[in-house]
Amino acid sequence: MPRLVGKKGNSALVVGLILVAAAAGLVATEYFGVIDYIPEFGKPSELNSNSINQPTQVNTTIQQ
Repeated sequence: MPRLVGKKGNSALVVGLILVAAAAGLVATEYFGVIDYIPEFGKPSELNSNSINQPTQVNTTIQQ
């Protein structure tokens, strides 16, 4: 069993791991489109609110 009396905690390691996890979370939310801080980054989506190509309605008639 290790002796913990007199040992200092390694807070730098914990803070570093928290920063890495936060950075990974930010990159993931940007990649999946939850936030849009960097334009044109991440997965292409079919529905994009600022897209030039808006859906159009196609009228087709069936002739007999």
